[in-house]
Amino acid sequence: MEPIWTLGPLNVTPYSLMIFAGALAGVLLAARKKAVRPALPLVLLFAVLFAHWFWSLFNLEDAESPLLRFLELWKGGYTLYGAVFGGFLGAWLAARSLKLPLAEVTDALAPGAAAAILFGRLGEYFSGAGYGIGVEPEKARFFPLAYITYQDGDYVEWAYAVWFWEAAAALVILGVLLFLGRRARRGEVTAVFVTLLGTTQILLEQFRRDEYVCTFNSFVRFSQVAALASLVVLLILLVVRHRPRRAVVVLSFLTVTLAALTVVFAEFAFDKPRFDVWMRVGVLASAASFAALVCAVRGKSGRLPAGLMVLFGATLALLHFLGDFNSDSLVLYAFIAYSVTAIGVTLSLNMNFDHP
Repeated sequence: MEPIWTLGPLNVTPYSLMIFAGALAGVLLAARKKAVRPALPLVLLFAVLFAHWFWSLFNLEDAESPLLRFLELWKGGYTLYGAVFGGFLGAWLAARSLKLPLAEVTDALAPGAAAAILFGRLGEYFSGAGYGIGVEPEKARFFPLAYITYQDGDYVEWAYAVWFWEAAAALVILGVLLFLGRRARRGEVTAVFVTLLGTTQILLEQFRRDEYVCTFNSFVRFSQVAALASLVVLLILLVVRHRPRRAVVVLSFLTVTLAALTVVFAEFAFDKPRFDVWMRVGVLASAASFAALVCAVRGKSGRLPAGLMVLFGATLALLHFLGDFNSDSLVLYAFIAYSVTAIGVTLSLNMNFDHP
């Protein structure tokens, strides 16, 4: 990416300007709560450092010096969940220093984090990141479904505009958090942010095919693992806080586990069709456990939504079983979307146990 101008070792690019704009928007949104303003420098510093350090861990092979790779922040390379982890660590340290409840600090920071992610995703257009596979059908070559990718100023191909989809998801998350506003209970804004971010990342990161994707191997993406880990940790915290009945706890973790396994098998099924049988089993099992969870939490009023979820899951499995696997990618994505929805709704059920 050609810099707009150079300041010593710093190359000012359109992407870096978007990152700066996102950080500024995040700070302005978080600064609305006066009590947390002293925490912002530490949170921002930790977010930047850990975002780069996490990326560096996956990109040491081509580095002249691993230590320099970690220290050269101006050369770019950042991960979303590195920033989330670093920001949370900075918030925890600041909360202890300011003697504020951690949830109060993270609630104030969450909308700003969503705004920063929004600008960062939009900036991926300029950095050449955030694209999916090439789009073959002519009728699908339109924005925002797809866009023309460029490399060194030359036209490459039409590819799916994953960066735009993730930016749109961040915008929706920001809107939801702002809507909750002061009406939310302490910690609720943070829980909703983690839930929406995690579920959208698990789903949308599957579409990315750019060289900036950090993976443990050719199948498992760091961002998806980190997103799932954040959702599991959130579920544990919600269960500890609300202390629901044992049946609800068991069904909650069973649903999340089975739905997560379905996503894992879906990842492999894109390249190794023999895993599609386990994916169907995973969807049906997660649908059944999710239905039992809804009924356990909502009683008779949960029978209709539980039945609809089972029906939808069974329909997906049937369509996949009867369809042609080689042209069945849409159903594969539907499997992932269904499983991620089950995880998200499971978390939302665990946020509230005061309904009849």
